[in-house]
Amino acid sequence: MAKKADAWKEYKEAAMLDMILEALPKIAAEVAAPLSQAKKITMIADGSGEIGAAKLTAEVLAIIASVPQAVKNMTGVDITATLARGGMGASRVRIFF
Repeated sequence: MAKKADAWKEYKEAAMLDMILEALPKIAAEVAAPLSQAKKITMIADGSGEIGAAKLTAEVLAIIASVPQAVKNMTGVDITATLARGGMGASRVRIFF
């Protein structure tokens, strides 16, 4: 049990990052799920930006882009910083991003 506790201390951030990265595809699916239930979507635009499907896609991506900050606020794990310093190794990062 002591060995397990020591290992958790040593790899705490990496273990938490691994769990979070495993959950990201599920989070993206949950963000997009309500859209699959909509029968009709009416979007209003002033013509200064994206319109139609591009606007809808941009909205979903904006929500997903806010996930790393939300994870940091809730857990203290900074996904962006950890990945930038090679916290999970390049092969793992390529799977998700």
